[in-house]
Amino acid sequence: MTEFLESVALVLIILSLIVGLVGTLIPLLPGSLLMWLAILFYGLLYGFETLTWGGFALISLIALVTGTADIWLTMLGAKKGGASRRSQLFGLLGAIIGTFIVPLLGTIIGYMAGVLLAEYQKRQDWDLALRASLGGLAGYGIAALIQFGGGLLMIFIFVWQIWV
Repeated sequence: MTEFLESVALVLIILSLIVGLVGTLIPLLPGSLLMWLAILFYGLLYGFETLTWGGFALISLIALVTGTADIWLTMLGAKKGGASRRSQLFGLLGAIIGTFIVPLLGTIIGYMAGVLLAEYQKRQDWDLALRASLGGLAGYGIAALIQFGGGLLMIFIFVWQIWV
């Protein structure tokens, strides 16, 4: 591979890592997955000599946990807030619909609305329904922080592997 193409590939990898890190905070972008793919691309392109298989396995584990955190932590937050499984499923359906109606914020709004409406229909109490919905929002906020922290950790391990 020519030096120019190597430079272009490295710039694309770095840009993908930056966009991926931003994507950990934005519901529409699969940030952890994008970062993982960029690191995999680096390993395939340059060989797994500087980026070891062990380092890549650790990065893969972090990507798996953080990449799914918005799903399981949001549902756990809603459950802690009192939401039933049915309400959580309605929240998930609302998140999917919301993503297409209002990109970026629609995922969060749709999830909260789904949980809120399903819980109200079940319990006929707006306070309990709101508590369950806000629990899901809190779970999402924690998930965003975990995803961002995991993204930083992935970048740190990657940089450590290739430059140290």
